[in-house]
Amino acid sequence: MPIFVSKDLRNIVIFSLIAIVLALIIDYAFYAVDGLKDTMGALVWGFIRMYTPTAAALIVGGPSLLKKYLRINGRVAIVYLAAPFITFAALSIYLAILLGAGAFTTRQIMSLLSIPSIDFPAFIALTLFNGYTASLTLNAIFALGEEIGWRGYLLDKFQSIGMGLVKSSIFVGAIWGVWHASAIILLGHNYPDNRLAGAFLFVVFTISATLPHVFVRNVSSSVLPAASLHGSINAVWGLTILTTDLPREVAGLGPIAYASWTAISLAIYLMVIRGRVLGMRHRGPC
Repeated sequence: MPIFVSKDLRNIVIFSLIAIVLALIIDYAFYAVDGLKDTMGALVWGFIRMYTPTAAALIVGGPSLLKKYLRINGRVAIVYLAAPFITFAALSIYLAILLGAGAFTTRQIMSLLSIPSIDFPAFIALTLFNGYTASLTLNAIFALGEEIGWRGYLLDKFQSIGMGLVKSSIFVGAIWGVWHASAIILLGHNYPDNRLAGAFLFVVFTISATLPHVFVRNVSSSVLPAASLHGSINAVWGLTILTTDLPREVAGLGPIAYASWTAISLAIYLMVIRGRVLGMRHRGPC
């Protein structure tokens, strides 16, 4: 048993280093040539970068793992379609916190609207509809590159050494966040004004948002629902910055976001330990 555990831990370290170094190389290359100055450059950067965890998983685990992680059946389809609503629930909690704190505003959104006659509720409904569509299509394709690595290979390795839902979520989330650090520091990704602080803040964000990803992967036995969930965050979470004048380091990518995702994670965890979600029951240590 010690040899088995040692091998899994070694693979975790090797996988994580490969994914992080590959991402760093890509970030530095785009930083050196100012490659994010236009939309197409940003899309190319995002796509290549988001598949570095898949590349790392294939290098360490081999191509055979793809069949396991890309499983498709009826349950996968249902969870895939439902997963983005977890993000919508987190967004609702976030907006409720803003309202309760008196920090909610529509000023930024209304100033950006090119159709003056549209009201705020209609804008939100349209944004969520478009976000849902994107989360199931293009955004999911992008996010799949990460999910094969994070909620596929890496999650499996942490669970194989005995970690349960909570502990594996924390460790996977931490590595997921650290993987973003070079993009934040070199390119200002998500935190253009506070890059060094942002590299730390985003680790907390990814930890807070990981348990729902782990949950949809576990109940479906596929990373595809995790990809649609991840895709929905990329599609609609930008609203958090536009609905308040608070800095993103406090609001959409800071403590208010942490609270929103932690509330969702806690609700999911409580349902799991009571065995009330799709027959999934809590097993083993946290």
